[in-house]
Amino acid sequence: MKFAVIISVILVVGSIAYIVHLFNRDHRIRSQGRDLRALVEDVRYISSNDGGSANIKYRLSWCEGGVTRHVEGRDTIPAFYSSKVQKGCEVDITYLDDDHILFVFDK
Repeated sequence: MKFAVIISVILVVGSIAYIVHLFNRDHRIRSQGRDLRALVEDVRYISSNDGGSANIKYRLSWCEGGVTRHVEGRDTIPAFYSSKVQKGCEVDITYLDDDHILFVFDK
């Protein structure tokens, strides 16, 4: 019985900690990141779910100080906005570093 209670507490605390981590990550990107306009060089749709989201793998580039920067990553975007993230299109992003990028669809 104790074992079941301990496992339940660990699962609940772990889930809450993960959600708090995601909120803190997004807040840090929004507050410390800078707004950029990036070119979508490649995008691959990995999967989608019933909730209306699409998991994508992307490669973006933008010119900054005369140097072209490239970044790759994965993200989950609403399926409604997936038409804005196509090869050759420009998208608005908030960039903190190569591992912390947030797509901006509504301004």
